[in-house]
Amino acid sequence: MIARLWTYFGFVGIASVVAWGAALLLLAAFARSRQRTRAYLVAFALALLGFILAKANSHSISEIEVDRSAEQAELRARARARAQKAKSPDTSEAPPSTLDPRPSTLVPPVPSYREAGKQKREEGAKLKASDLTAIGEEADVAIARRLPEADVIRADAYDRLNLFFARLTPWLALCLVCLDYLSRFNRTFGYLPPIPIAGRALDAFFPKTHAAHVQGAGPAVVKRYLEDLARKGESFLYLGQADPLGAGEVHRWSLGRLRRQPLQRIALSGASFPASQFVLDSAWFGRYCFVATGLDVAGRLLADTVEYLTARLVPHAAARRTVNVVWDFADPPPAETLRALAALCRETNFKLIVFSSHPPAEETAPLFDERLDIGKGA
Repeated sequence: MIARLWTYFGFVGIASVVAWGAALLLLAAFARSRQRTRAYLVAFALALLGFILAKANSHSISEIEVDRSAEQAELRARARARAQKAKSPDTSEAPPSTLDPRPSTLVPPVPSYREAGKQKREEGAKLKASDLTAIGEEADVAIARRLPEADVIRADAYDRLNLFFARLTPWLALCLVCLDYLSRFNRTFGYLPPIPIAGRALDAFFPKTHAAHVQGAGPAVVKRYLEDLARKGESFLYLGQADPLGAGEVHRWSLGRLRRQPLQRIALSGASFPASQFVLDSAWFGRYCFVATGLDVAGRLLADTVEYLTARLVPHAAARRTVNVVWDFADPPPAETLRALAALCRETNFKLIVFSSHPPAEETAPLFDERLDIGKGA
């Protein structure tokens, strides 16, 4: 079987089978592994390679010709046998010979090609040695790609099967890569580099938590988290002692130094604090993100958020894209406020994230959907 497949496919065809076969093995082996993202990407690359090689091999298979030399030899042998049988006289029934036994004095006829006289060879009719060599090489190539009819039919069948799997495997790998990406998208941490595709449709298939407690996160982690919220297409209200973003900007699209669609950030402080209605409406529709510094300003805005969401709860309204309320103080919000806000966030598509250096209090711990310790791994 292997020898026959090698005869049909050669190195390129066998390599295509190995490539898409290895891709399928990776997809199956890492289906439940935490390292599946990298394995899926490798499998996708192998599947593409297998498809390219399979197409090249299919072109080679299509050029194989049916070798009918055996049938032709058999036909020639039969023809010679019939001719030999027809020429053989039957001596038992042959009449006596009436020919004169004396030597014939007749002059044999002159062949027609001699009657034309001496002929002159046309210019260019003589073949050069290089031409003979080229013809010989072409004949060798043609003979090398000729197989009996049964083998040609079998090679075409194997080629169709190889192309089927070579076409299927890249799509399967791509679907699993996308599924893995989307399944991680709504995680508080542990997601892949985000793009602005957040929305209700994605939340319906891959629900997110709406109250999270994060322990052991430094300013760099908080900064990166806020930037990623913007990249996901969401907005945020940051409540902390100081602005972790500094003078930097946040963008919807960011790839290295290439950045597009900046999301305007408005700083809130005791000296300049617009109406909470404007702040919360802007965050609700994703127009701006806000940074409120100082415990007094943050406490006031958090209390207004509870009232705002309570009003939104009456008509069963929910934000189109999640609005993240990020609390980053040494002490958590008051237990009563935390309890009300955690319940409202689940109904209105808000999310409360409390960053703290210590675990949540025993009375408020059940309010959080997830509790993460960055120091131990999210």
